[in-house]
Amino acid sequence: MFAQRLIKVLNKPRSNQRARTKPSHRAIASSASSASNDHKLNRRELALLSTTLLLQISTKDVDVAHARDRSNATVLVIGATGQTGKLVVKKLSERSGVNVIAGCRSLEKAKKMNLDQNGVELLGQVDVTDTVENLALAMDGVDVLVIATGFVPGNPFKMNAAAHEVDNLGVVNAVNAAKRAKSVKKIVLISSILTNGREAGFADSPGFKITNAFGQVLDEKLVGERYLRNSGIDWVIVRPAGLKNETSGKLIIGAEDAMSSGEINRALVAEVMAEAATNVDAKNKVYEIAEEGSYSNGYDCGAPKCSIKGSDKSKWFSS
Repeated sequence: MFAQRLIKVLNKPRSNQRARTKPSHRAIASSASSASNDHKLNRRELALLSTTLLLQISTKDVDVAHARDRSNATVLVIGATGQTGKLVVKKLSERSGVNVIAGCRSLEKAKKMNLDQNGVELLGQVDVTDTVENLALAMDGVDVLVIATGFVPGNPFKMNAAAHEVDNLGVVNAVNAAKRAKSVKKIVLISSILTNGREAGFADSPGFKITNAFGQVLDEKLVGERYLRNSGIDWVIVRPAGLKNETSGKLIIGAEDAMSSGEINRALVAEVMAEAATNVDAKNKVYEIAEEGSYSNGYDCGAPKCSIKGSDKSKWFSS
C-alpha cells in the first residue's frame, strides 16, 4: 500500500518546474509535506519518503562509483558526450593528479559511450541551457570548468535560435554558474577561428561566410567569448580551425584573430583543451590552432602571428 502511494507521490507533476530540473533540499521538504497532506502518510512513511528522495538525488544524476581525491584538481567537462567533448574527457582521464567529471544531459548516453573509464565521474542533467542555479550545483567543488559545447546544425528554420541558445546564452549561463559556485578558478572554452572575423577583417572570407551561414554561429560565439573574458575568472579560449578526424601535420598555434583558414584533428584539439585546463601558463589568452599543411591554397599563417609547436606541450602556452 505504501509503495503505491510513494510511486504516486514521486510521479505527481510539479507546477512551474522544468522536467530536467534537479530537486533541491527545499523541494524534498515540499514533496514530503505534500505527501503528508495529500496522502496522510504516517511519520514512519514520511521519513522513508524523505530518505527515498535523497537517494534519488544522489544516484539519479551522478555515477558515484568513483570517489574524488581531494588532493587533486577537479575538472568538469560540459558537453562530454559531444564529438570533441568525449575526447577531452579521455585526454584528461589519462593525466595524473586530476579528478575528471563528465557533465552531460543524458547519463544513459554517457554510460553507453563508456565515458566512465579511468576513474571518470559521470554527472547527468548538466545542460548549459538550464538554470544558473542548477548549473552551479553541478560545479560545486570544481576547480576548472571546460565548456566543450556547441550547437549542431539541423532544422534550417531553427538554427539561429539554437546557435543563440547554446553558443551565446549557454556560455553566459555556464559562466554565471561558475561565479555562483565560487570554487571555479579557470574556465576553458572551445570556440572557433573567425569568431571575431568581422573586426579582424575576414568578414568577406569564404570561411567566415560559410561558417556563419549556419545560425550566425560565429556572431553568437563572440558574445559568449566576450562575456567569459569579462567574468573575473581566469579563462582560456581555444579557437580550432575546421574540425576533422584525420591528422595532416604538426600543431600550429596562432595569436588571436590570426587564422582565416585551416583544419585540425579533433583529438589534437582535445589534447590542447586538456593541456589548457591543467597548465598554469595557459591563462587569459586566446589560442587559435590548426595543423601544418591544412591551410587553403594561397593562404599562410606565418610568424609572428603563428608558429609550429608540434607535440612539445612545454611550448604550447609559453609566451
